[in-house]
Parts: sequence; C-alpha cells; structure tokens
Amino acid sequence: MEDDDFIQKVWLEALDGIDCFIIQDKEQEKILKEYFDMLKDKVIDEKHRHPKFKDTEFEKQYGIIPAGDKNNVHLIKSRMLQGVYRGQKYKKSDSVYCNIVLEDNMEDNKFINFMRDKQLVKDVENELDAIKKRERLTEEERLFTNLLSSQPMAFNIFLPLKWNYFNVGNAVFKELFPFLNIKCLEDIQMEYVPNDENGKDKRVTRDRSCFDVFVKYKNNNDETCGIGIEVKYTESFSQSDYWNRTDDKKTRYIDAIEKEYTNQFFKKYEEEYLRPKYNQLFRNQLIVEEVKKKTPIKNCILAVVHSKEDEKCAKLVAEFQDLIKQKNSCIPITIERIIKLAKAFADFPETKSLYEKIDDRYCNYEKLKDHWEELKRNF
Repeated sequence: MEDDDFIQKVWLEALDGIDCFIIQDKEQEKILKEYFDMLKDKVIDEKHRHPKFKDTEFEKQYGIIPAGDKNNVHLIKSRMLQGVYRGQKYKKSDSVYCNIVLEDNMEDNKFINFMRDKQLVKDVENELDAIKKRERLTEEERLFTNLLSSQPMAFNIFLPLKWNYFNVGNAVFKELFPFLNIKCLEDIQMEYVPNDENGKDKRVTRDRSCFDVFVKYKNNNDETCGIGIEVKYTESFSQSDYWNRTDDKKTRYIDAIEKEYTNQFFKKYEEEYLRPKYNQLFRNQLIVEEVKKKTPIKNCILAVVHSKEDEKCAKLVAEFQDLIKQKNSCIPITIERIIKLAKAFADFPETKSLYEKIDDRYCNYEKLKDHWEELKRNF
C-alpha cells in the first residue's frame, strides 16, 4: 500500500469513529506518526503538497491542496471553494491546507467555521452543549477548524430550518418528502439517535453510530415519525470491512439481516452489506430499522444528503436502494436542492440572505472558473 493510500485509509476510519487502526509494519507506523505530527504542528511537508497545484496562483493566494486529493475533481474543487471562503475572511497561511483555520484566527471567535449569524451561533452553542451531554461529540477540533468538514455544514444548513417555529423547515421538508405526509416538524437535532437522552446504556445502537441530523415530525395522522440524515460534502463512505471480521459486531449484523429485519434486508446480499462499498449505508439503514422497533417513533427513513457534483455518492446510494426491500426507505437529496428550497421559502430577508451565503460558500463552483482554467489541463 502506498503512503498516501495508507494515510487516506486511516483518515477515513478516523472519520468513522474507529478507535484503532491495523498497522501492518514498522514502516506504516512511522508514516502514521509523521502524518499526525504534521497535522498537530500545522506544518505541511513538501511531499504532501499536490504536485499539480505547486506554485500556482491559487496556492499562492489561498493555500495548499493536499497530495492525497489526487485526481478527485469534486474533492479538489470543494476544497478550493473553502480556500476562497477562508481567503475572503481570514489571513492566509503558507503552512497549512487551504481549508484549515489556524488557532490564531480563532482568538476572538472559535465559531468561525459557522456562518456569521448571531442566532445561528447561539443555536450552535446550545446544540453542542446537548451533544456533549449525550456524549456524541467526536473530533471537536475538526468541527471548528476544518472548513471542508460535513459536520459544520450540516449545522449551517439545518439549524436555521428550526427558526420561527419551523416555518421554513416545514415547507422545505414537505417539498422534499411529499410521500411522508408531513404535518409539522417538531425538532431537528444534530449527532442524534432517538433515546440518546436516556443515557448511553439505553441507546438504540450498541456502538457510536448516530445520524448526522435527525428530524422529528408529526404526520397527518398525528403519529410521531423521523428522518435520519447522513451528510456527505466530500467525505467518502467508511471503508471498514466487516465481512472478514470474526467479532461480535459481525455476528450482530448477520443476526439483524437474517433474523431481526428480514422485512428490509436480503440474506443474499449480506456480504455486500458488510463489505466496504456499502457498509456505512447498511449501518445507517440498520439504525433506521432499530429506531422503528425500539423507540416510540412510528416510521423512520434514511436520507443521504450530498453535493450534486458528487456523482460517485449518488451512484452508490442508487445501487444501495436496489439492495434493500422497502421503497422510499433510503432517499438521496442534494445539498443544492435543500438550499434552493430554503431560499425560496425564506420568510425573512435575513434568512434568505443567510442561505445565499451558504450557497455561495458550499456550492458556487463558478467562482473557481479562472483558477480552474489554469489547472484543468492537468486533470
């Protein structure tokens, strides 16, 4: 395995909340130590600079693109967007990736990874307190310092949908999910699974898996229902392979497929569910099934929110839909569509302006046109 491939595998597993990594030899151990030392010191070694971006106008103006991005155009362009966003607001550093915010930029406001809106920042503070009490917060530094992370993006997009008694949120979700017969939203929570508030020993899941966003609503029959949301801006799905494991976790998954949730999962696809390609989607869907069985939530579905530029993610979700039994239980939604609806249904000019800024930060790839003209010959 090449150095960058090994580093990427470790990073993806870290995103998935895995506590330990399988280091096969001393050389990999050395590579890993050097990589995390680099991240800690915020110093980028020459070999970690993307060769196609070295000394370009973009790198000079906004910062470094990592070599690990390789030829992933969606990832690179999204990182560039965050570099431009950072460059518009904070001083550039030659020593870090263009999407990283340094601590000296955070002296007066550690919430700079969230959109500049007083109500939103207040909501973020309250939500973070609740997440910590539920012991669901992981990688706090990444939340505050990595502009490319999906987690703060989820806060930015979904928390304002709670404002004014869910006025905009109700309209957006009714438009996104007409088949759910939504009467009204009741809550939007981050890093949450129903029952979390009752303590770790009462959790629906027996590991640290949870939804990035959970939307609780009443349907037209006044039944309490939910939408568990997985948010992907640029991150890949987990590459963990549960099929080759021999531990209790694999046994639990097999039992879920073959015994507990036969109305959703096919036994003939159990290897596909546990292999790296689909395992995170399977685990997300499994949480949905357990929420329906173990909590008062009457109905629950999974929504996967992704960039419309991320064709790989869209294709993966479409394939997974064909591996499960129940129609409309796993739904792909684009970030762009949510933002477009939020702007259309905005009840105050300030709310519309906020979503226009969110759109510009995360989705306005047109602003990269001049820089991309310089670079596209390399891709």
